[in-house]
Amino acid sequence: MMKKILYSGLLFVGAAISLSSCVKETGVATAPTFESFLKSQPNLSIFSAALQKAQLETFVNGPGPFTWIIPTDEAFQTAMVTIDSLNRMTPGQANYLVQYHIINSLVRKIDMVAQNSFPRGTQLGTTTAGNVYFGQLADSFYINGSNIISIDNKVANGVVHIINRLNIPPNLKGNLQAVLNNTGLHSLFIAALNRASRWALLSGTSAFTIFAPTDVAMTAAGYTTATIATTPVTRMDSVVRYHMFSGPRLFTNDIGNSTTPGTFLGPAKTLSGSMNGKKIKGAGNASPIDIIKSDILGTNGVIHIINGVLRY
Repeated sequence: MMKKILYSGLLFVGAAISLSSCVKETGVATAPTFESFLKSQPNLSIFSAALQKAQLETFVNGPGPFTWIIPTDEAFQTAMVTIDSLNRMTPGQANYLVQYHIINSLVRKIDMVAQNSFPRGTQLGTTTAGNVYFGQLADSFYINGSNIISIDNKVANGVVHIINRLNIPPNLKGNLQAVLNNTGLHSLFIAALNRASRWALLSGTSAFTIFAPTDVAMTAAGYTTATIATTPVTRMDSVVRYHMFSGPRLFTNDIGNSTTPGTFLGPAKTLSGSMNGKKIKGAGNASPIDIIKSDILGTNGVIHIINGVLRY
């Protein structure tokens, strides 16, 4: 009888060991390493090269947990970042760019459910210079207005979210004055901001979201250098403030298909977003206006470039 019990016990232990081996061999219980995940995704080759250039092996092989935000190769190329341009970067420059795509904690889909975009610090810090902004629109999720096209990919040291646009650290863009000065499209809108005595606000620490009409749009609406200079200040101020939000950073997903919060002109002076944040309309506009470039994040806010003037 004792021999039968012993034999049965050995069979049970053997079966348990065999089952454990199968689980390990099939990978059911173990997420892939971050490095092996990257190698399995051919559309993430530029980020992989950037990691090597940035000399961030501590994160690649570290225990985490990390949240990895990875732009596709197409996203890098659209931002004019290629393997060739990476090779011309210093390790420090690549390091700065990549660290803006790493969070030192887990942020999963379940953590992103929110009405408005909210900040989370990256490896660049938890200030406005290091924050990224997670948000939601319907069943889609976003980071700095970039759509997460593949979410919650588990790896051994955290989770990976793949996005469709390269997120540029805000310090590389500068404040909102610097962003507008560098577009080459906004000399007339800048003149209007100066006429309204609002230009100085955009170099401060207060946050704004701005819908900035191009020079072509301003001219079509009758705002030339000459007319801006002679428009009454109160009138110009009302026009400018209808293109601004004081306080919130509003990204594509926040604009969405709904009415915005009140503009800087007043709580009742709202705008209407449509086409998942691709168009915006003022109360006095006959039809929606195209947002031709969205989600430009500076140190003190967000700029969306539009091809029309908003009318209240």
